[in-house]
Amino acid sequence: MTENSFETKGVERTPAFREISARHADGDLIVVRMTSTEEVELLHQMTVSEIGPSVASLAAMLKVHKHNPECLWSIFRCPLSGGPERLAGYFGFLHLNTAGVAALNDRTLCGRDPDLALVARAGERPAALYVWAAIARKMRMISEMLVAQALGADRYGGLPVYATAGTLGGLKWLNHLGEADRGPQETALGNVFRV
Repeated sequence: MTENSFETKGVERTPAFREISARHADGDLIVVRMTSTEEVELLHQMTVSEIGPSVASLAAMLKVHKHNPECLWSIFRCPLSGGPERLAGYFGFLHLNTAGVAALNDRTLCGRDPDLALVARAGERPAALYVWAAIARKMRMISEMLVAQALGADRYGGLPVYATAGTLGGLKWLNHLGEADRGPQETALGNVFRV
Protein backbone atom coordinates (compact mmCIF):
# COMPACT_ATOMS: atom_id res chain seq x y z
CA MET A 1 0.00 0.00 0.00
CA THR A 2 1.36 3.40 -0.91
CA GLU A 3 1.31 6.45 1.30
CA ASN A 4 -1.45 8.02 -0.81
CA SER A 5 -3.60 4.92 -1.36
CA PHE A 6 -6.53 6.25 0.59
CA GLU A 7 -6.55 10.00 -0.06
CA THR A 8 -10.04 11.40 0.11
CA LYS A 9 -9.85 13.85 -2.79
CA GLY A 10 -13.27 14.45 -4.30
CA VAL A 11 -15.15 12.89 -1.37
CA GLU A 12 -17.83 15.29 -0.22
CA ARG A 13 -18.05 15.72 3.50
CA THR A 14 -21.18 16.14 5.48
CA PRO A 15 -20.76 18.27 8.62
CA ALA A 16 -18.49 16.45 11.06
CA PHE A 17 -20.01 14.80 14.10
CA ARG A 18 -17.80 14.94 17.17
CA GLU A 19 -14.55 15.50 15.34
CA ILE A 20 -11.61 15.14 17.72
CA SER A 21 -7.94 15.75 17.01
CA ALA A 22 -4.54 15.66 18.70
CA ARG A 23 -0.88 15.89 17.70
CA HIS A 24 0.98 12.65 17.12
CA ALA A 25 4.51 12.36 18.52
CA ASP A 26 5.84 12.80 14.96
CA GLY A 27 4.06 16.15 14.67
CA ASP A 28 1.21 15.14 12.36
CA LEU A 29 -2.31 16.05 13.39
CA ILE A 30 -4.45 12.93 13.93
CA VAL A 31 -8.13 13.60 13.32
CA VAL A 32 -10.96 11.20 14.17
CA ARG A 33 -14.50 11.71 12.96
CA MET A 34 -17.56 9.69 12.17
CA THR A 35 -17.25 8.11 8.74
CA SER A 36 -19.28 9.58 5.90
CA THR A 37 -21.20 7.26 3.59
CA GLU A 38 -18.81 8.17 0.76
CA GLU A 39 -15.81 6.92 2.78
CA VAL A 40 -17.18 3.44 3.55
CA GLU A 41 -15.88 2.00 0.27
CA LEU A 42 -12.38 3.31 1.06
CA LEU A 43 -12.56 1.71 4.50
CA HIS A 44 -13.58 -1.58 2.93
CA GLN A 45 -10.64 -1.43 0.51
CA MET A 46 -8.34 -0.68 3.45
CA THR A 47 -9.77 -3.62 5.43
CA VAL A 48 -9.19 -6.08 2.59
CA SER A 49 -5.68 -4.70 2.06
CA GLU A 50 -4.67 -4.75 5.74
CA ILE A 51 -6.64 -7.69 7.18
CA GLY A 52 -7.38 -9.88 4.16
CA PRO A 53 -10.26 -10.92 1.93
CA SER A 54 -12.20 -12.86 4.60
CA VAL A 55 -13.83 -9.76 6.06
CA ALA A 56 -17.28 -8.20 5.93
CA SER A 57 -18.36 -7.25 2.42
CA LEU A 58 -18.81 -3.66 1.30
CA ALA A 59 -22.57 -4.29 1.29
CA ALA A 60 -22.41 -5.42 4.94
CA MET A 61 -20.37 -2.38 5.95
CA LEU A 62 -22.81 -0.05 4.19
CA LYS A 63 -25.76 -1.83 5.83
CA VAL A 64 -24.29 -1.41 9.33
CA HIS A 65 -23.28 2.20 8.63
CA LYS A 66 -26.80 3.06 7.46
CA HIS A 67 -28.29 1.38 10.56
CA ASN A 68 -25.93 3.18 12.94
CA PRO A 69 -23.34 5.61 11.51
CA GLU A 70 -21.65 5.77 14.93
CA CYS A 71 -20.26 2.28 14.22
CA LEU A 72 -17.50 3.60 11.89
CA TRP A 73 -14.87 6.20 12.85
CA SER A 74 -12.31 7.32 10.26
CA ILE A 75 -8.78 8.30 11.25
CA PHE A 76 -6.95 10.93 9.20
CA ARG A 77 -3.34 12.13 9.28
CA CYS A 78 -2.69 15.78 8.45
CA PRO A 79 1.03 16.32 7.82
CA LEU A 80 2.83 18.88 9.92
CA SER A 81 4.24 20.31 6.69
CA GLY A 82 0.76 20.93 5.27
CA GLY A 83 -0.70 19.07 2.34
CA PRO A 84 -3.89 17.06 2.10
CA GLU A 85 -5.26 14.97 4.92
CA ARG A 86 -4.88 11.26 4.31
CA LEU A 87 -7.22 8.50 5.43
CA ALA A 88 -4.87 6.48 7.60
CA GLY A 89 -7.13 4.02 9.40
CA TYR A 90 -10.39 3.52 11.19
CA PHE A 91 -12.18 1.86 14.06
CA GLY A 92 -15.33 -0.11 13.30
CA PHE A 93 -17.65 -1.22 16.07
CA LEU A 94 -20.80 -3.24 16.35
CA HIS A 95 -22.86 -1.49 19.03
CA LEU A 96 -24.44 -4.62 20.45
CA ASN A 97 -27.82 -4.61 22.16
CA THR A 98 -28.69 -7.24 24.79
CA ALA A 99 -29.51 -9.82 22.09
CA GLY A 100 -26.19 -9.02 20.41
CA VAL A 101 -24.24 -9.68 23.60
CA ALA A 102 -26.09 -12.99 23.97
CA ALA A 103 -25.16 -13.89 20.37
CA LEU A 104 -21.52 -12.98 21.08
CA ASN A 105 -21.52 -15.20 24.17
CA ASP A 106 -23.20 -18.03 22.25
CA ARG A 107 -20.68 -17.63 19.40
CA THR A 108 -23.48 -17.01 16.89
CA LEU A 109 -22.64 -13.36 16.12
CA CYS A 110 -21.58 -13.17 12.47
CA GLY A 111 -19.04 -10.39 11.94
CA ARG A 112 -18.98 -10.84 8.16
CA ASP A 113 -22.71 -10.10 7.82
CA PRO A 114 -24.09 -8.83 11.14
CA ASP A 115 -27.79 -9.23 11.86
CA LEU A 116 -29.03 -5.68 12.45
CA ALA A 117 -31.47 -6.98 15.06
CA LEU A 118 -28.37 -7.44 17.26
CA VAL A 119 -27.04 -3.90 16.73
CA ALA A 120 -28.31 -0.81 18.57
CA ARG A 121 -29.52 2.08 16.44
CA ALA A 122 -27.82 5.48 16.49
CA GLY A 123 -28.76 7.37 19.61
CA GLU A 124 -29.40 4.24 21.69
CA ARG A 125 -27.07 3.17 24.47
CA PRO A 126 -25.78 -0.27 23.52
CA ALA A 127 -25.20 -3.08 26.00
CA ALA A 128 -21.60 -3.53 24.78
CA LEU A 129 -19.20 -2.50 22.03
CA TYR A 130 -17.64 -5.13 19.80
CA VAL A 131 -14.53 -3.98 17.91
CA TRP A 132 -15.47 -5.03 14.39
CA ALA A 133 -12.19 -3.88 12.83
CA ALA A 134 -9.31 -1.61 13.81
CA ILE A 135 -6.61 -0.27 11.52
CA ALA A 136 -4.36 2.30 13.12
CA ARG A 137 -0.73 1.53 12.32
CA LYS A 138 1.76 3.49 14.43
CA MET A 139 -1.06 5.58 15.92
CA ARG A 140 -3.23 3.06 17.77
CA MET A 141 -2.86 4.56 21.25
CA ILE A 142 -3.68 8.12 20.23
CA SER A 143 -6.48 6.91 17.94
CA GLU A 144 -8.07 4.84 20.72
CA MET A 145 -8.10 7.87 22.98
CA LEU A 146 -9.61 10.09 20.29
CA VAL A 147 -12.29 7.56 19.33
CA ALA A 148 -13.26 7.15 22.99
CA GLN A 149 -13.60 10.93 23.30
CA ALA A 150 -15.58 11.14 20.06
CA LEU A 151 -18.00 8.43 21.18
CA GLY A 152 -18.51 10.26 24.48
CA ALA A 153 -18.86 9.09 28.06
CA ASP A 154 -22.55 9.96 28.34
CA ARG A 155 -23.73 7.16 26.08
CA TYR A 156 -20.70 4.86 25.91
CA GLY A 157 -18.91 5.26 29.23
CA GLY A 158 -18.59 2.11 31.32
CA LEU A 159 -19.65 -0.29 28.56
CA PRO A 160 -17.84 -3.60 28.19
CA VAL A 161 -15.72 -3.76 25.03
CA TYR A 162 -15.05 -7.01 23.18
CA ALA A 163 -12.80 -7.80 20.24
CA THR A 164 -11.60 -10.76 18.21
CA ALA A 165 -8.01 -10.95 16.98
CA GLY A 166 -8.00 -11.33 13.20
CA THR A 167 -4.30 -10.65 12.60
CA LEU A 168 -1.08 -11.17 14.54
CA GLY A 169 -0.87 -7.40 15.09
CA GLY A 170 -4.40 -7.43 16.48
CA LEU A 171 -3.57 -10.36 18.73
CA LYS A 172 -0.55 -8.52 20.10
CA TRP A 173 -2.72 -5.46 20.76
CA LEU A 174 -5.41 -7.51 22.51
CA ASN A 175 -2.91 -9.46 24.60
CA HIS A 176 -1.57 -6.10 25.77
CA LEU A 177 -5.00 -4.57 26.49
CA GLY A 178 -7.25 -7.28 27.75
CA GLU A 179 -7.68 -10.88 28.57
CA ALA A 180 -9.43 -13.68 26.78
CA ASP A 181 -12.91 -14.27 28.13
CA ARG A 182 -12.95 -18.02 27.80
CA GLY A 183 -9.81 -19.39 29.48
CA PRO A 184 -6.06 -19.74 28.87
CA GLN A 185 -6.40 -21.47 25.48
CA GLU A 186 -8.30 -18.46 24.12
CA THR A 187 -5.33 -16.10 23.72
CA ALA A 188 -5.09 -16.88 20.03
CA LEU A 189 -6.34 -15.62 16.67
CA GLY A 190 -10.09 -15.81 16.25
CA ASN A 191 -10.95 -15.77 19.93
CA VAL A 192 -13.04 -13.21 21.80
CA PHE A 193 -11.33 -10.88 24.25
CA ARG A 194 -12.89 -8.53 26.75
CA VAL A 195 -10.83 -5.34 26.60
